Amino acid sequence: MKLFEKTSLDTADPTDTAALPLPKAFAWLARFRPLLEKRGIQFDQLRLILATKGLLAARESSGLGSMFNKRKRGQDASIKTAFLWNLFFGLILGLLMFLPTSILTTFTLFMTIQLLTSFLAILTTYSSLILDPRDRSVFASRGVNDQTLSFARLINICFYLGMTLLAMGGPGLVMAGIHYGPIVALGGLIGLLLSGVLSLVMALFVYLLVLRFFDGERLRNMLNLVQILLMIGIYVGGQLPNLLPRSMSLFGMSISGQFNWLFLPAVPAWFVGLPMLFAGQVTVLSLTLTVLSVVVPIALTLVFLHFSGVFEAYLEKLNQGDARTRKLGWWFRGVSALLTRPGEERTYFTLGWRVLGSERDYKLRVYPQLAYGIILPLIFVGGGLRDMPFSSAKHFIAYAGIGVIVALAPALVNLRFSSQPQAMAIFQYVPFTTHGLLLRGVVKAMFARLFLPPLLFITILTTALGGFDALLAGIAVIIFTYGMTLMMGWPLVGSQFPFASVYSANANFSGGALGFASIFFGVIIAMIVIGIGGFLGGWLFPLGLIVLGLTLGMLLGHFYRTNLRYELKIKTTQE
Repeated sequence: MKLFEKTSLDTADPTDTAALPLPKAFAWLARFRPLLEKRGIQFDQLRLILATKGLLAARESSGLGSMFNKRKRGQDASIKTAFLWNLFFGLILGLLMFLPTSILTTFTLFMTIQLLTSFLAILTTYSSLILDPRDRSVFASRGVNDQTLSFARLINICFYLGMTLLAMGGPGLVMAGIHYGPIVALGGLIGLLLSGVLSLVMALFVYLLVLRFFDGERLRNMLNLVQILLMIGIYVGGQLPNLLPRSMSLFGMSISGQFNWLFLPAVPAWFVGLPMLFAGQVTVLSLTLTVLSVVVPIALTLVFLHFSGVFEAYLEKLNQGDARTRKLGWWFRGVSALLTRPGEERTYFTLGWRVLGSERDYKLRVYPQLAYGIILPLIFVGGGLRDMPFSSAKHFIAYAGIGVIVALAPALVNLRFSSQPQAMAIFQYVPFTTHGLLLRGVVKAMFARLFLPPLLFITILTTALGGFDALLAGIAVIIFTYGMTLMMGWPLVGSQFPFASVYSANANFSGGALGFASIFFGVIIAMIVIGIGGFLGGWLFPLGLIVLGLTLGMLLGHFYRTNLRYELKIKTTQE
């Protein structure tokens, strides 16, 4: 189905956006034209915006829109690969439906994971769409009001998010239909879509508050902090049902079906109400959860639409620049001396450090994933070691920092992109012989700026709990993560010149698949390290990690210098 083609034959120039009708994906909006216009939305201008975005999406070589253009088959299968990755992870999650537990337990676990992944997609993959201030400056010249701009933004994001949700949740709902029946699967589908709406609107409201009270550099810093707090908050909320009597455990016990006030702040559990009702379980709990899952998302959506014009106006704050040049402090001087040699590599390290400090979109895409990597092992370890004596549990806790590895792949891939790729054109005109040193310096700067501080903080905490063995384990995790960073940096970034491409908002769908893949394989690696390290204890395993990390660092460091050369091309068109 060609969602971005015209809904009817038209002889107008296809590049004339004023003559384009709504894309088929949004054709249903025409039925609500009177209602939308009554709320102050300019429908003709809305059609113009959506048609323009659809046309641009269909012209891209990657991104969701590229599925619907007319390029020859096989020229670019990146988006199809991303969609298949999402389906693959959805298939794995769908196996939860066959657990020998109650519908409440099964769907609570399923909805918790789905809500987390949708939040992660919103905070990383789609943050560029949500917080893009350029729409107002581009379309305002055509007489578009703020309400129309905000509604177009919301509809566009919902389309991409909906595709991600269906790819991740569809297989699980099919399995739910096999196990519980199609009626229960229908309730799960409605709950899944409502959970996506709630996650999007909650993120929009938080962004609105931050945009209202902050500006300049403080605004950018607060956005990053809020993303991390949102991710932690939604995960903690999903764990609240586990505190109930007869809660879920490794031995297959189900969450109690009796109403308890802890279900109220447990947001993911709300969306289990509809499957329970559709399964014939009409109880106080199922009715309460159903009301919360339906009323809260709809009410918040209506309230946000009322303030949507204000949101567009506040986005202008993101265009405010900071004319001050920040001095490089003691932390930079220390890590640059530790990780790099004087000369070219340290110069490139400084370049990467400064660019990463100024790239707002990079932080928006990577920081939530990093937060996810920090909290995920802590929660897994805390849940699995609940009944273990502290003298044994501290050996597992010592390796909690390894969770940051789930953010390595997205952090490295996004080193390709910059909001000002033309700045890297200077390397086309200056002598530039050791190409690999540039990438090595940038990758090391990324590790030192993003990953080393949380790893050191976690090491300090675990050392206070576990003593010298925990300190040795923390050092081993830091060195191993450093080696993994260099090992993954060359294949993920090395094919493209760093900071020399424009990030495409529509390519976010592929980025979402990478994020899920990174989480999946990162969690496996983290659990292996935590499991083996905690089981063995002592100093032998961390010593092995240190040797492995140092070996990777030294061997791959030399490889960067001698085996990497770039075609110095600056990509100012979207990927």
